[in-house]
Amino acid sequence: MPQQAKIVTREATVSAVNQTNLGKGTPLTYADIDGSLINLRDQTFGIAGDSGTADIQSGQTITIAGGTGIITSTAGNTITIEGTSQAQGITVRAPDSSQIAVSDGGTLNIAGAGGITIGTTDGIITVDATAVNNAINIDGGTAISVYGGTTGINGGTSA
Repeated sequence: MPQQAKIVTREATVSAVNQTNLGKGTPLTYADIDGSLINLRDQTFGIAGDSGTADIQSGQTITIAGGTGIITSTAGNTITIEGTSQAQGITVRAPDSSQIAVSDGGTLNIAGAGGITIGTTDGIITVDATAVNNAINIDGGTAISVYGGTTGINGGTSA
């Protein structure tokens, strides 16, 4: 277990040195030396995380804790942080509420039907319904080959 440094002072048990005074220009007193040693022993350093900071004092242990799907371990002077996949896959739902689940790393196959073709280029899915856009010939009218079909519907009665 970590420990604070063991020191021997001449008189002081707490430091009265409260500011840095490099190059004092006069000999150090016993109180200066004792205070400096105590300050070295009692110094802290900070660690910052996602949700705050902590001051660590000499002799304290830093604990690295894993969260959901995270495992930590130490060997010698190495800390290893290992994460496992937290992916959950996706579910694709159609307008009629039917759905299909695609597992992590799985493939969702998309197919066209009834004159619709599906293609992909550079990650873009293209739905081509050109064949469906041909007009419907109702009651002998003339069909045209643009979306919208016939210019009129001939005959019939409304209910």
